[in-house]
Amino acid sequence: MKASLKVSFRLFKKYITRLLTIIAIVIVSVGFMSGLGEVKNKIDIAQNNFYISENISDLYLKSKRQYGFSLNEIRYLNNKFGENNVLKSFSYELKNNNEITRVYSFNIVDAKINKLKLLEGEFPKTENEVVVERKTNTIKSYNIGDVININNINYFVCGIVINPLILIEAEEPSLQFENEHLSNVVYLNSTQFITNDVYITLENRELFKSFNKKYKAEVEKLKQETQQVIGEDNVVILSLYENVGLYSMHSYAEKVGLITIIFVIFFLLVTLLVVYSTMSRLLDEERSQIACLKTMGFSDYGIVNKYVMFVLIATIIGGLLAFGVGYGLTSIIYSAFNMQYIMPPLPKTINFTYYALTFGIITLSTVLLTVATGISMVKNKPITLLTPKAPKSGKKVFIEKISFIWNKLSFKYKSTLRNVFLFKSRFFMTVISIIGSTVLVLAGMGLLDCAIKLGDSDSIVTISCALIVFSAVLCLLVIYNITNINVSERNREIATLMVLGYTNKEVTNYIFREIYIMSFIGAILGVPLGLGFIYFVFDLISFGAIQDINWYTWVLAPLVTMFFSFLSTMFLYKKIVKTDMNSSLKILE
Repeated sequence: MKASLKVSFRLFKKYITRLLTIIAIVIVSVGFMSGLGEVKNKIDIAQNNFYISENISDLYLKSKRQYGFSLNEIRYLNNKFGENNVLKSFSYELKNNNEITRVYSFNIVDAKINKLKLLEGEFPKTENEVVVERKTNTIKSYNIGDVININNINYFVCGIVINPLILIEAEEPSLQFENEHLSNVVYLNSTQFITNDVYITLENRELFKSFNKKYKAEVEKLKQETQQVIGEDNVVILSLYENVGLYSMHSYAEKVGLITIIFVIFFLLVTLLVVYSTMSRLLDEERSQIACLKTMGFSDYGIVNKYVMFVLIATIIGGLLAFGVGYGLTSIIYSAFNMQYIMPPLPKTINFTYYALTFGIITLSTVLLTVATGISMVKNKPITLLTPKAPKSGKKVFIEKISFIWNKLSFKYKSTLRNVFLFKSRFFMTVISIIGSTVLVLAGMGLLDCAIKLGDSDSIVTISCALIVFSAVLCLLVIYNITNINVSERNREIATLMVLGYTNKEVTNYIFREIYIMSFIGAILGVPLGLGFIYFVFDLISFGAIQDINWYTWVLAPLVTMFFSFLSTMFLYKKIVKTDMNSSLKILE
């Protein structure tokens, strides 16, 4: 047991950089996936809590007749839904100097349905006092004590309120004047003589659950039944599905959910590809160590377990740290909805479902990939593992067939191109990883362009920014990790160049040129693939269009990838120039 622990500890010490890189990649991936995935759940919970706490009406009946609803119609509604579930009101809209004012008249102090939330001041105590809706992008601002003239009668503003049915910060549409919006909303506290508005709540308040299918079916059924009794010519019946604030909030949450599914899958694939690349190449470097352990009597399971523990511990550490990152991202995106809506407080309940799901998938996948790679390695006999792999024989690359290009290249570029295409697995792993990173960055930028051009999409803007940041960090980690592995695998080659008298600049350029070429290929290929991916995303979430993306985004995205490629090589410059020539040249011994 002690020997096994010592061997494991040496593995962690030897590959500390790769360990930290895997931890960082898991933090970024799980943090982004769980953070974005939890947004819709938080909004659903918040909407449900708000729906119940404010006792929001499910149906809104607007009489088309001048005298409003008849006593028989009110009696029918009271009997059908229960008197406690019916709120009677009188409202109308006035237009003056292109400003539309909606006036509500009902017992606002004692109303139990659609409770007005007092932000400032107090509710009316006298007949000449009113409360007004808070300021939005289109509704005017008022101060306590201001005077409002309604039908040549002066009223004093005594309070500022929020109507739970008017949550949106953008335009609240007029019900009377087509294609126009409200500039003022005023609430009179009085007993109306005419009832032309009726708000109805369902008895079962648990049915709502953020616009689920059962709720929708029940609401549609009740609308039809009520319409048949009262008559289509006499009344307009609306539900929360026609409410601009509540339903659009739900719709945006649905879009976030769809975005989550798409990008979680993509982030997951990129992460698993990088971890698989890291562990497969680490195991390849450990061939001689594995052979020694086999000759010392270690079982195949015991040997593979050492590498499984390596990736498992890295994944667990990264996953645990990712929880805080994910929760912070959820809070930021949820707060962004406040730019468009009056959002209920962020639910304090912590749901581990999405976090556990993403963390579990990544942990299980990385372990299985490591086990599969490890088993295929330890099945070899010790003599096979101790025998160094024969170097790949040089082959002509396809560019050599294009003589007018190849003949003009200098020797260093010819050797670079041959090295790039000689090691196919290294080439494809690198290029595919960079393609994935480029697609994610491009998708984030494209989504941002569309959200800005379409307007009223602050939540999507925030998601786009988060996607760009997390994709860029993932891109940096991916390129750094791959570059670091490439450098580690070529210590002997680097040492040989140094012995031959190559300067530090010449040695690093020799290695970095290959990285830049592979990064360039991945970045360029990422653009057309990103185009297809963005088209799929826009079609799925019914948001944005390809033509809304700025032309420079298509150029900037691959340049971002190339920049991170350059940045990662700068981080590894010292590692190359400090290569120990003696130990590196003795590797095969």
